[in-house]
Amino acid sequence: MAKKHRVRARSGTSRAVGAPSQGLERAAAWERGYVTKDFRRMAIVVVIALALLVVAGLVLNVFEH
Repeated sequence: MAKKHRVRARSGTSRAVGAPSQGLERAAAWERGYVTKDFRRMAIVVVIALALLVVAGLVLNVFEH
């Protein structure tokens, strides 16, 4: 009979102890930079979309009158 594998939920705390390795620090710094750039790109897209909506609204108002 096969043994069932049970998945246990973990709490949000870290299990790591001691100082992180240099490679882990580099990977974490790269990831933080990527996420920051990604949020910046998303913010730019949102601002451009809102600006286009405002311009479209103004153009429609001009043509309606």
